[in-house]
Amino acid sequence: MRRTRKTLNLQNLFPDFHLMSFFHWQKHRMTLQDYKDTIATVATIVTIVQFLSGTDICRKIVKQGSTGEISGFPFVGGVFSTSMWLTYSWLLHDISMTVTNGVGFFLQFLYLAIYLRYCISPGSWYSVRRQMIVLFGVAGVVLYYVLFSGVGVEEVKPKVGLMCCVASVIFCAAPLISLTEVFRTQCTEALPFPLILATFIVTGLWWLYGLTIQNNFVQYPNLIGCGLSGFQLLLFTLYPSKRKGDMDGELRQV
Repeated sequence: MRRTRKTLNLQNLFPDFHLMSFFHWQKHRMTLQDYKDTIATVATIVTIVQFLSGTDICRKIVKQGSTGEISGFPFVGGVFSTSMWLTYSWLLHDISMTVTNGVGFFLQFLYLAIYLRYCISPGSWYSVRRQMIVLFGVAGVVLYYVLFSGVGVEEVKPKVGLMCCVASVIFCAAPLISLTEVFRTQCTEALPFPLILATFIVTGLWWLYGLTIQNNFVQYPNLIGCGLSGFQLLLFTLYPSKRKGDMDGELRQV
């Protein structure tokens, strides 16, 4: 009985607690609205820089003459993700998102072409081919639905937005496919650090932009992507960037 009375007293003392929380949130949201254009501009620039980080990976592939242990899934996922977001941003008539994903689609397609050019391992080639068939097949179905189904735009938007959520999680989680190699070798050589760091920053910025435009399909996948990339960055603090044998060989040469 005593506990019940305390609860009732607290409720009587703070009858407008939920209302106060609501107005507090609205105040912060209005503050973000004031910086909407700034957040969009910064997010666009940083995202394009993130897309350019793939050039380091491609340069490494060209230099060694093969893809080696580098997975092609990040590039396949990148093409799939940017194509879905380009479609969704076109439906929203959002210029910042359209420009960002248009540039991203072009660069990711170019990176994938370079990867396929130097993919000489039969196992890697069959793996990336299966990934392309599945993801590009899904993208084709979505584009057909948007362009030729005859369904209204307002009805199409949430369905394409949901597919964008899936695409974003796939793109951000793509480097996770190399985690087994990381745990096996006890090093992070297989993880693309520039791409993961850029993804962490970019997803954080687009999460803020999603708050300003009040779009859950932009908010939540970027929040999840930020968490996934943050976990991958944590691995760089736990494991060295090169295998122990390679590090010992370099020390001997010195």
